Amino acid sequence: MTPYDAALRIAERKLDAVRTAIGLIVAELERIEHARIAIETSLTREAELASRDHRLTTEHFFVHARDQHQQLVGARAAAHVQLEALRRKAVADYGAQVALEGAAAEFREAADRARDAAEQSALDDRIGARHAARRRASAGLAATAAP
Repeated sequence: MTPYDAALRIAERKLDAVRTAIGLIVAELERIEHARIAIETSLTREAELASRDHRLTTEHFFVHARDQHQQLVGARAAAHVQLEALRRKAVADYGAQVALEGAAAEFREAADRARDAAEQSALDDRIGARHAARRRASAGLAATAAP
């Protein structure tokens, strides 16, 4: 557990939200492209039919289809702008997440080093205490045996 964990979870959620938004924009671009192709196919078919039968008046259809096509072109351009903005945000959010992951890893490493140093210090203290006790015991035995 590090002080960066909460911020890291938030960064991950932000990145997930951006990824989801990018997915939605890509799906919208696909829908727009399919609609554009359908309109172009319809225009081609109607133009062919109109060329065969001069009695058909297709001007209204062509005007309407052209307007729909222009709307789709505008929607596609707007979606591309949104997509690029989301991609830039994803890069920034990913950079922030990587930085937080690095800080969390450094914190864990520092905590591990501090724990290891404390364990080593405690071990050194126990060994030193045993050594001192043995010297005192040796000194005590030597003092009682010396008279």
